Amino acid sequence: MTVTVYMDEAGAVWIANVQGDILAEGFSTTEDETEDELRHMAYHRILTVYPTAHPAVETGLDPAGLSEVFLEVCRERGHGPTAVPQRDDTP
Repeated sequence: MTVTVYMDEAGAVWIANVQGDILAEGFSTTEDETEDELRHMAYHRILTVYPTAHPAVETGLDPAGLSEVFLEVCRERGHGPTAVPQRDDTP
């Protein structure tokens, strides 16, 4: 599975599948945030949540910094066809 990780103009980090469906919202850590603190607040590294995925880094992110991206929101998907917001639908 390939996921695309990109940062929009507002600085939000988005994780999408190859069709452009947004799977999750994320954020990059700051220098004063530790992994333990973030894990305690239920945030997880993208590389932990998608361990077998092949991340393709796009706009606004350094590929080396991907290990510092944590997921904020995962979008729930039901069974069967669902309407999932596309990149163009995001603010």
